[in-house]
Amino acid sequence: MDTNVPSKSAIVKEDNFFLPNFCAVKSVFVLSVGAQLVAFMLILATGDILSESWDELGLLSVFVQWIALASAGVLCISRHWLAKLSLTFAAVTAYLMVVLTTALIAAAAQYLLIKINYQWGSNPETIGQFVIRCVSISAIMALVALRYFYIQQQWKQRIELESQARVEALQSRIRPHFLFNSMNIIASLIQTEPQKAEQAVEDLSEIFRATLRDTGSMVPLSEEWILCRNYLRIEGLRLGDRLTIDADLSAVPEDAAIPMLTLQPLIENAIYHGIQALENGGTIKVVGEMQGNMVCIRMSNPVPPPSQRRASSGNKIAMANIGHRLNLLFGSHAKLKVNMMPQEYEVILLFPYLKSGI
Repeated sequence: MDTNVPSKSAIVKEDNFFLPNFCAVKSVFVLSVGAQLVAFMLILATGDILSESWDELGLLSVFVQWIALASAGVLCISRHWLAKLSLTFAAVTAYLMVVLTTALIAAAAQYLLIKINYQWGSNPETIGQFVIRCVSISAIMALVALRYFYIQQQWKQRIELESQARVEALQSRIRPHFLFNSMNIIASLIQTEPQKAEQAVEDLSEIFRATLRDTGSMVPLSEEWILCRNYLRIEGLRLGDRLTIDADLSAVPEDAAIPMLTLQPLIENAIYHGIQALENGGTIKVVGEMQGNMVCIRMSNPVPPPSQRRASSGNKIAMANIGHRLNLLFGSHAKLKVNMMPQEYEVILLFPYLKSGI
């Protein structure tokens, strides 16, 4: 057994670490831009005319970028080790690393400037004075940055926990009456049609297996639709000819990533609030298409007249949960639209195409 392979718990702890991954290109780019803004701010704070301070701005930019990138490198290398420490110890250690890095670079920079007889600013400074000034600025900025990273991570965790709670609530919405009805159907088929009974048992097990999966799972569209078909087969045994399906998802890539249990609750609502409430049943239509790099799925079903519709908040809960999850995963790029017509209910899902597993 390779003892150098990190455990799953260690990987999860590192992923949840409050410091950003400074090994990532995006983090380094954002840090570099922020460092340049700090350089501009420090030049403006001197009160000098900017057009007469280009040489100092250039030198200061190199110096600030040097500190920022060196600090990022140190935190990148030590991130795996820091993630193993307690939050307080990790924060203090990271803080001291940044301050120490600043002190070393400031000392080296001032030493080089003295060697080439370059005076930075109107008042000459010794190496010690320059280091103290730079360390003081760095200490304040590092403290603010670490506090910001901590608050951002706490906010992100709260959002993830809220999302997980919503998904768990959605998973628990497979109503008890569905289980009872399914078991009764299976029991009635065992003697007369054992193959259908066996298929129903398999479908039911797949549905409940999905409710036990990781609540944050993104699955391929093909897998989500298989779950919907399992659900529809069981409901088809109960509703018979009253339930028909007209589905065409061939225009959407099968590997398109979609949050688990997104379509199944919509199918359930279509049956519970539409097909089941109609004497002659009806057809659930599901159509998928690509709109540029966006996946669009339209689902519609007939509904009773407004005067005959049952009062239930279940539909609103499902729609709110699905909309919230799409917003968390895709931001403003995802949309969930509902069109309520006199005799038809339509739901439109629009979200970016991402390959499952990415």
